Amino acid sequence: MIVKTRDFGEQDVSEDKIISFPNGIFAFEDEHRFVMLSPLGDDVYPAWLQSVDNENLCFIVFDPCQIVSDYSVTADDESLKAAQFGKDPHPHYLTLAVVPEEYKDTTVNLKSPILVNTQKMLAAQIIAAENYPIKFPIFKPAETAVKEAPVKEGD
Repeated sequence: MIVKTRDFGEQDVSEDKIISFPNGIFAFEDEHRFVMLSPLGDDVYPAWLQSVDNENLCFIVFDPCQIVSDYSVTADDESLKAAQFGKDPHPHYLTLAVVPEEYKDTTVNLKSPILVNTQKMLAAQIIAAENYPIKFPIFKPAETAVKEAPVKEGD
């Protein structure tokens, strides 16, 4: 199927790659079908979560587990049911990014992740019970990274 995209023109996408959001995405509840576009390669982030039905609606997404190694959230039963997770859900997490003109100021919303059931290609966005920030910076200034870098013996 051909999907018109905001950033990549027309893309030929297999229908089995469409992720359905029964409840939509927050503020876009009428949009239900999206596809992941990963120009850097499969499972390489950032990726684009592109609406299948609205070429102008696209979100930049990251895997929050690649940003916060122990990232995990508690989802409400309604969200788990919407994405048809069973009793022992193992979702793939996505988090929406805000990428300003100065890309180094990019933040991700760890408080409202998307839980993807990759077996059924269903997803739900939730508000995590955990105390994660809405605007979590993913890039640290170089001077901060240098100060926090571990010092090896002999250096």
